[in-house]
Amino acid sequence: MTTTNTQSGTNVHEICEDIYRINTPLSVVPGGFSFNQYLIMDDEPLLFHTGPRKLFPLVSEAVASVMPVERLRYLSFSHVEADECGSLNDWLKVAPRSAPLCGRVAALVSIEDLADRPPRALADGETVSLGKHSVQW
Repeated sequence: MTTTNTQSGTNVHEICEDIYRINTPLSVVPGGFSFNQYLIMDDEPLLFHTGPRKLFPLVSEAVASVMPVERLRYLSFSHVEADECGSLNDWLKVAPRSAPLCGRVAALVSIEDLADRPPRALADGETVSLGKHSVQW
């Protein structure tokens, strides 16, 4: 595990080959709380969950410790809430060839309006190849 920001405690841990967990712990509630994002390093790198906007500097610093952020190809998330995709547009600005990757319903009701770049909308069960890895919606 590598701590990328000593003040916040944000850290990166390679959980298996080419897949990294980015963790930012918070002590706002008893027992603590943390935000997690997952980076899949591949020919077409994917960041799963962008984190909220206020954490963008910490998460982007963590991603940059693994790879240049501008290499990101996909920004994906399980659902539309601030902690899953709040910093989506910040990522779209720093990663010029990236695109949101989400389900068709999320694209229709939220992401086509919220995102500064059109999403790649996936059908249930659709698979996207990242290179060595693939993800299935």
